[in-house]
Amino acid sequence: MDLDRQILSRFQRPPGLPSSMLGYDALTGGLDDFQIKDYFIDPQDSESFQPPDMHHGMEVRLGVSKGPVYPGFI
Repeated sequence: MDLDRQILSRFQRPPGLPSSMLGYDALTGGLDDFQIKDYFIDPQDSESFQPPDMHHGMEVRLGVSKGPVYPGFI
C-alpha cells in the first residue's frame, strides 16, 4: 500500500491542466471528506484568473526554459 501511495502522489497532468489526484484521494480516504468549498469554490470563476501558458510550463518542466511553470505561482 505504501508503494501505491508513492505512485499516486506523484501523478500529475501537464502544466496548465488541473490535477484532481482522484486516485490518491480514493486511496487515502479523502473522497469521504466532502466540504462546501469543494462544490462552490472554482478558481476559474475568479475575476483575476489568467489561463496558464501550457507551452512555457512544459518547457520549464523539461528544462528548456527557466522561470516558474506558471507566473501566477511566484
